[in-house]
Amino acid sequence: MGPAMDRTTATRPAEPRDIDAILDILSVDEPDGFLLPITPQELTTQLVDFVVAMDAERVVGVGRLKRFTESLGEVRTLKVAVDQRNRELGRTLVRALLQRARAARLKHVFALTNENQIRFFERLGFSIIGKEVLPLKIWADCLACRKRDACDETAMWISL
Repeated sequence: MGPAMDRTTATRPAEPRDIDAILDILSVDEPDGFLLPITPQELTTQLVDFVVAMDAERVVGVGRLKRFTESLGEVRTLKVAVDQRNRELGRTLVRALLQRARAARLKHVFALTNENQIRFFERLGFSIIGKEVLPLKIWADCLACRKRDACDETAMWISL
């Protein structure tokens, strides 16, 4: 897969040299956002799932495509550096992840997001679905989530 361009920003698969920069981006606490935590060890073992957005030689965004089944994947761990917001880097990352999903022959991709990001995903072709159609997601991640008893996430879905 070749890099996707967005003006001066390219996306590419994450590499071991990106781990510290990815962790720095993910460590910024967002008052209206929530990401499942990831340890450096988990990131290292799951690095193949990640894509980074680069601006010159600097990692400025990150996203992950997690595969759940032969046909289903999830866009997750999507975040852009605070000083790089409003450059459409989130869209660039999601498009790169969807390209990766198509290359892997996934049929559907979902994302769990908060109400502030619904329009973002709708503009990329996602639609709202009920979380109950995602039982693997609930068992795999939601049981360990601190918000599981009061989840405010919206499930979004796109068919490829």
